[in-house]
Amino acid sequence: MPLELTAADAARYRLRSQRLAPRTDDETSVSELLASVCGIQAQEKPAAALGVRARSESLTEADLERALYEDRSVVRTWCMRGTFHLVAAADLPLYLSLFGETFASRGPEPKRLESMGLDESDIARAMELIRDALREDGPLTRGEIAGRLRRGGVDLDPESQAPYVLVRRAALLGILCEVALKEGKPAYDLLDEWVPVDEPPDRQVALVDLARRYLRAFQPASVDDFAAWSGLYVRDVKLAWGLVADETSEVVVDGRDAAMLTEDLEAYESATESNTETADRVRLLPGYDSYLLGYEKEVRPIPRGYESQVWPGAGVIRPTLVVDGEVVGTWRLDRNRATTALVVDPFESVGPELESPLRTEVEDVGRFLDTDVELRFANRAP
Repeated sequence: MPLELTAADAARYRLRSQRLAPRTDDETSVSELLASVCGIQAQEKPAAALGVRARSESLTEADLERALYEDRSVVRTWCMRGTFHLVAAADLPLYLSLFGETFASRGPEPKRLESMGLDESDIARAMELIRDALREDGPLTRGEIAGRLRRGGVDLDPESQAPYVLVRRAALLGILCEVALKEGKPAYDLLDEWVPVDEPPDRQVALVDLARRYLRAFQPASVDDFAAWSGLYVRDVKLAWGLVADETSEVVVDGRDAAMLTEDLEAYESATESNTETADRVRLLPGYDSYLLGYEKEVRPIPRGYESQVWPGAGVIRPTLVVDGEVVGTWRLDRNRATTALVVDPFESVGPELESPLRTEVEDVGRFLDTDVELRFANRAP
């Protein structure tokens, strides 16, 4: 008989999988943290940084900057679902081998480029020109890359989305990655000159590795969750899931079939039963956090009727207040010259037993950002 888990049980397990409760210790580096959670979505870099904060007792924003631009142990690039992520540099061969070609040619971008007057030969020419330009003069900003493409005969409007789409494609193909800002603007350089990149693994080996890593970072989870998180083709999702089947155990989460790695089951049961730390009950998660994006929509821990407060539209996903694994509100940072306030907007009133761990979380945001942060409630007078 499969292990049956309530929604509350599953939430505790998933918090543990995502290193949210308990958080990683002082010995865990930024790259190790990112490897353990399969990266953190990062189209908004400040949000991704706060995703690192939510999973670590000691890492700071400065540590992340060092990992990105000094140690180069972390890279911000496009991978899962074809979206921006912070990932461990050592994991790039795996991610690019599976997501690179898939998302370079999939989705709306090819048709968008075609509508901008760029055909496949123009796109191929653009990839060659980008590689040559970065080899000669990298790092370059997107505007500088657009200028090189125009001078090389690729007829594009530098004010259109074409430069962005072409840079993204070059990243997915392993040509470039984002590096440190240049004159205050995002800049890019050749990936293989920025970080050492190993040969990609065999595709079947890569699919097994990805499914195993996904489960370790998000379990308990289903094959549909894996599909939603990865964005891979259904045939690849089913193949990967089938290849790790002998390493997993079936579980039932609130009536839905899911799976966990068999070797982790006992540790999860004992750890979650013994973890009664009040501080671990509350987490302030940033916008676009993996805790929400790692699963299909139907199982995301948002109370019915409040989804639009988290997903208001236009691709926005707001920062969330999470208590015992369930989203119970949203929050924002209000900054001015004098103060930084973290303003919490709970769906319902926050009980007095939660105010102390919430204040501890707010103080930890300040620790990470190296600034004092004041807690405020949107529905209370200051």
